[in-house]
Amino acid sequence: MAVPAYADHGNSAVSDDVTVASDDSTTGVQTETEVENHAHDLVEQFKLQAQAKVAEKKAQVKEQTQEHRQQACEARKTALTRRMSNSVAQANRHKAVFDKIYTRVQDFYTNKKLNVADYDSLKAKVDAAQADAAASIQALKDSDISVDCTSTTVADSVSTFQAAVGNSRDSLKAYRAALVDLINSLKGASTGQSTDNTTQNTTNTNQ
Repeated sequence: MAVPAYADHGNSAVSDDVTVASDDSTTGVQTETEVENHAHDLVEQFKLQAQAKVAEKKAQVKEQTQEHRQQACEARKTALTRRMSNSVAQANRHKAVFDKIYTRVQDFYTNKKLNVADYDSLKAKVDAAQADAAASIQALKDSDISVDCTSTTVADSVSTFQAAVGNSRDSLKAYRAALVDLINSLKGASTGQSTDNTTQNTTNTNQ
């Protein structure tokens, strides 16, 4: 029995399809393992891209923060410099006033020939407080810095100066307190002597 011509043709077509599929598997279509490997490579690539973007954003933020700090420092620079200069001048003015008062107090004690039992000890305290104030003010002058916003230690320098300001202020307060104690002792002595003089004059008049 003869095989129909179309049947042979059909078998030929099936054979051709199988051949084509076989060719595609070797030349263009990836295997399942290859797909998985490719996907894994893409995931790693995406991770690296993400890490690069994060690092870039961090760098931008850091740069912006540094720039902001620089601008803030420049804005405060004039005020800080003026404040430092004023602090030294003010401390000197206060000490000059106290020194003048101290000189007057000593002259008053000498001229009036007062007799104050604890004068020497009180005067020694004033002398020590005066010397301490002078040293504190000198330290304040020495720590008077020029604000440099490009320096990484500018904050430390400003903090050091602020500590010196506080120390000079405290030393001047101690100087003033010691001076007040001395003045109060002289006031009592002066009043007592004036009373004695008044009593003596009254007695002489009655005689």
